[in-house]
Amino acid sequence: MSKKEKAKGERKQSSAYEFALKCCVGRAVRAATAFASGGPGLVVLIAPERTPVIDYVKSVTSLLNGGDADYLTRDLGLMCIDPKDRVAKVIGQFESECRDKRRAAVITAAKELVPAVIELAADAVVEIPPISARDLQAACRCVLNINVSHEQAEKALSFPHQLLWSALRIGRPIDESLRRLTEGAPKAAEARPTTAAPPLEQLPGYGEAKVWGLQLASDLAEWRDGKLDWADVDRGLLLSGPPGVGKTQFARSLAVTCDCHFIATSVAQWQAKGHLGDLLKAMRADFAEAREKAPAIIMLDELDSIGDRDTFSHDHASYSTQVVNSLLECLDGISGREGVIVVGATNNPSRIDPAVRRSGRLDRHFVIGLPTEEERVAILAHHLGGQLSMQELSALGPRMEGMSGADIEQLARDGRRVARKQRRHLQLDDIAAQLPEVILIDGFYRQTVAVHEAGHALVARHVGHAEFLGVFITRQLNPRLQEQRAGAAILRRRPVEFRDRQAYLNEICTYLGGIAAEQVVFGRHGDGAGTGDGNDLQRATKAACFVEANFGMGDRLRYRDAPERDWQGILQKDELLRKKVDEILETEFQRAKGLLEKHRNVLDLVAKELEECGQVTPEQIDAFERAVAPADESLAS
Repeated sequence: MSKKEKAKGERKQSSAYEFALKCCVGRAVRAATAFASGGPGLVVLIAPERTPVIDYVKSVTSLLNGGDADYLTRDLGLMCIDPKDRVAKVIGQFESECRDKRRAAVITAAKELVPAVIELAADAVVEIPPISARDLQAACRCVLNINVSHEQAEKALSFPHQLLWSALRIGRPIDESLRRLTEGAPKAAEARPTTAAPPLEQLPGYGEAKVWGLQLASDLAEWRDGKLDWADVDRGLLLSGPPGVGKTQFARSLAVTCDCHFIATSVAQWQAKGHLGDLLKAMRADFAEAREKAPAIIMLDELDSIGDRDTFSHDHASYSTQVVNSLLECLDGISGREGVIVVGATNNPSRIDPAVRRSGRLDRHFVIGLPTEEERVAILAHHLGGQLSMQELSALGPRMEGMSGADIEQLARDGRRVARKQRRHLQLDDIAAQLPEVILIDGFYRQTVAVHEAGHALVARHVGHAEFLGVFITRQLNPRLQEQRAGAAILRRRPVEFRDRQAYLNEICTYLGGIAAEQVVFGRHGDGAGTGDGNDLQRATKAACFVEANFGMGDRLRYRDAPERDWQGILQKDELLRKKVDEILETEFQRAKGLLEKHRNVLDLVAKELEECGQVTPEQIDAFERAVAPADESLAS
C-alpha cells in the first residue's frame, strides 16, 4: 500500500453534523459553477444565523481540495472574518492568506462584515443555507447507518441543534433519539443561574468609572469601524478601593460591554511560574495574548504588589526593579499595544510606582468606595436574579450598611442555600437571617461619637483647614466587618495649593479637634482617636514629623528624610525630632481645646443635632452660629 493510500485509509470519518454542513456548503456554491467544478476563483460564504462560522472550516477545506482532504495546499486559501476584528486587520489577513491563491474562500457571519476590497475580488458572494431535512436524512444514512423519514427529520430539526447532534448515535433508531429529545429538551431549557458577567450598564453603582467604561465601549466601536484613531482611545485605567467593592467585577463587565477578549492576571500569578525569567516570560505572554486577540482587556489585580522602585532597599531590589521595568515595557508596547486596554486594581494606590501611572499608561484613576444604601439594595436584587422585588429588599438596606459588593453577593448565596435546603422559594426572611445582629450606636457611646465629630467639624471651620462639606455619624456597626467608621467630618482640600507651616499646623489642629471636644465636654477622651489605620493621632503625628524633618519648617532648615513608609522608624530613632513633634502636638491640642471652649454653645448644638439626626450640613452650622451669636456677645460684655 502506498503512503497516499495509507493516509487515505486512516483518514478520520466525518461526523454526522460535519456531513450535513458539507451538504449545505455544496448547495451554496452551485451558484458559482466554475468554482464548484474545481476551477480557480474566490467565493465569500455567509453562514446562517446561530451557526458559528468556525463550524464550516472543515467542510469548506474539503470543497477547496475537491475531495475529503482536511488540509490546505499552497495554492488554496481560507479565512474566517471575526466580527471583533478591525477592517484593516481583516484586509491584511485576506491579502496574506487568500488574495493570490488559485482557489480561496472567505467565511463570514454577515455580508456587512465583508470589506469592499474582498467583495470586489470575490467571484461570488453566496449564503450557506441552514441544514434541511434532506441534509439530515443523508447524514444519518451515510454516517450513522440509520434510516430517517422526511417527517422524522423535520421533527428532529425542531429541537436545539446542540441537543439534536448529541442524541443521534450510530445504530440508534431515530424513534429512540426523538424520544430522548422530547424528554430532555424541557430539562435543558430550564433557567439556570449564569456565571457570565453582566454588561457594565446592568451593574448598579460605580459612578464615574461606569461613565468612563460606557464611553470606552463607544470609542472602541468607532475604532473597529476605522472612524477613530487608536491614539484617541483611553488605554489604561487604575481602580482602587477596599477589598470586595467589585473591582474585578467591573473589569469583567467592561469586557462584556466592549465585546473584548478578557484576561485576568496578577503579579502573584506570574511569580507562581518560577524564577525571575519565568515571571517575565509569563508577563509578556499575557500581553502577547492580549495583542493577538485584540481588542482585549487585560486586568492586573493587586497591582500594588509590583512595588515602587524608589522604595526598593532590600537584598532583592534588583529583582523587583526588573519586574517593574518589564511591566513598563509591556505597558508602553514597544512591540505594539494597539487594541489592548489595561485595567489595574489595587487597595493601596500610593504603593504603585509613579511611572506605572504616567500619562499613556494607567493614567485614569477611579476610587471605588463602599456602596450607598440604594446601591446595596440594587446589588442584592441583581444577585438574587429578580426572586425578590426591590421594594421588599429595601427593608434590608440599612442593615447592610458597611458591606461591600462581595459581602452582599455572599449574602445572596447564603439566603438561596437556606431556601434550597427547605425545598421552597426564596423568602425575605432567608436573607435577613444571614445578616448579623448589628451593633447600634446609641446611648452614651453615640453621644461621645457626636461630640468627637462635631469637634473636628468646628475646628476645621475656624482654622480654615480645607472646605467643610458636612459631618455624619452612622446608626450602627456591622460586627462582620473589621474596619468601619462610626462617623466622620467630610473635608475637601484643593489638589494643588501653597502650604506653609501654618497650613500644616491647622491640619494637625483639625485632627486633634475630636479628642479636644471630648475633653471639653466630658473631661476625658476615649480610644477612638488612636484605633484603626489612618487614625487621628497617627495623621497628626505624621504631619508634625514631616513639618520638622522634611519640609524645613521647624527651627532649622536641616533636611532629615522621613520616608512615607518608615517615618515612625525615623521618629523612634531621633530623640530631638520626637521632642519637636511632641511640642507641636501639645500646642495644637491646646489650640483646638481653646477654640471649642470659646464656641461651646455651638459645639453642644452640633453634637445634639448629630446625635438625633445623624448628619449636619455647613448651612446648619451657620444657622447655629447665628443663633448663639447674641448670647456670646452678651456674655463677652
